[in-house]
Amino acid sequence: MALSTELEILNRVQRELSGCFLQYVGEIWPWTSIGADGAKLKAMLDQCVARQRQSIALLTEYLAPRQTRVEFGSYSADFTDLHYVSLHFLLKHLISSQSLIVESLNRAVTMLASGDESQELLVAVRQNEQENLAALKTAAA
Repeated sequence: MALSTELEILNRVQRELSGCFLQYVGEIWPWTSIGADGAKLKAMLDQCVARQRQSIALLTEYLAPRQTRVEFGSYSADFTDLHYVSLHFLLKHLISSQSLIVESLNRAVTMLASGDESQELLVAVRQNEQENLAALKTAAA
């Protein structure tokens, strides 16, 4: 695969992760109610946000020396409609968003050459995001 195509795929994943709903929720705690039993839920979500930030860091470390610009995503304006709601309410939106990310990563992994360093990186990122999705689904159950 051409290097530019590989970098475009990785940059697209980078944009999706850095501008996704999970990262947004990680930053809106002043506007989110965790409720009486929300401390455990918030701790789990903090772990998911940290795991996703690790994925973003892995992508950045790979992309930075190979190109002049690493692209980060921006949050959707639609996310602001979800301020001042409970964390329990946000869970279904987080699960939906995270499911889309995992689906996108599944497609991206197949677009890269098997055994290539970039594919191995995306497999690791996908594992992180699958773990996040599983944790969110467990919390919602």
